[in-house]
Amino acid sequence: MSVCVIVLNWQGWKDTLACLDSLSKLHPIKPTTIIVCDNGSQDNSVQRIFKWAQQNYIPVNTLKNELSLERTLEWNSNDNSHIPGFVIIQTGANRGFSGGNNFGIRYALKKQYYEYLWLLNNDTVVHPEALLYLYKYGYANPKIALIGSTVINYENNDIVQCAGGCYYFPIFTIFKNALGGKKLSLVMQSSEKIKLDYIYGASMFIRASVVNQVGLLNEDYFLFYEELDYTKRLQRQGYEIGWCKKSLVYHKGGASVGNKKNGNAQKAKQANYYENLSTFKYTARFYPQWLFLVIPIRIALKSLAFLLRGDFFLFSSLFKAYLDFQRSYHENHRSS
Repeated sequence: MSVCVIVLNWQGWKDTLACLDSLSKLHPIKPTTIIVCDNGSQDNSVQRIFKWAQQNYIPVNTLKNELSLERTLEWNSNDNSHIPGFVIIQTGANRGFSGGNNFGIRYALKKQYYEYLWLLNNDTVVHPEALLYLYKYGYANPKIALIGSTVINYENNDIVQCAGGCYYFPIFTIFKNALGGKKLSLVMQSSEKIKLDYIYGASMFIRASVVNQVGLLNEDYFLFYEELDYTKRLQRQGYEIGWCKKSLVYHKGGASVGNKKNGNAQKAKQANYYENLSTFKYTARFYPQWLFLVIPIRIALKSLAFLLRGDFFLFSSLFKAYLDFQRSYHENHRSS
């Protein structure tokens, strides 16, 4: 078994180290390689992660990453392995979810060694047997290319955030977490068959051979909708997605979104901008026949939500997303 875990870090070394600590406690099997992709953090993240690696792995080398011309730092888990046990890739800038993860994916594919890639949010903590059950599920279901875990609320660890993934209603651009909000004990006893629309991005376990065929994450999305886009592309090529109930991942969530109450109004505005921009891009790509309906419905529903919550400061980012999308959409159609 060869599994490469990819964790994206941006200004979040405390969460990342907690995630790495939990990965180091996996049993009875461990990942072959853990890659941390740092998206140009300015909070001493690389130094902190570097120190953690020194305490847990054997140094190999420091080299130029041929893909990015940025530094790649490698460590071995033992002296005899020709495959590094731990890698830090510095992407050099904040390249978003897709762009940052793609650095790790390209590195892993170039090695031609891994059977699976496991993309994990850095604000997750994994159960010691989470990887074991993912691998068993994948082995037993060869037609399933992308697998999601049972993602649990970190602060209230008896409440499920989602059972592998979500449902998506494309006309109203609304998603619903599968079995979200239910007690973990009830979800684990449930025999309910779930047909997901996409796998939740906090934990995505995917066959490396499929990535070679389908391609990397779509970097046209800076934030949000990457999972929907990738799932749709998989399904168009005949692959299936699935939920591994017994793989438990605890997710803090919300670190990259922010909110006004916590003094993160600017971060919330940025997240709202990218959420709406990605919604329009995804619709134009996969449901172009509904775009003329989706745009006014989206703007109306979002505006109503802002008014009810008193989030008037988010109107500017909503309309900026709409205008930027319209500009790029018309430019692309003129050039084609």
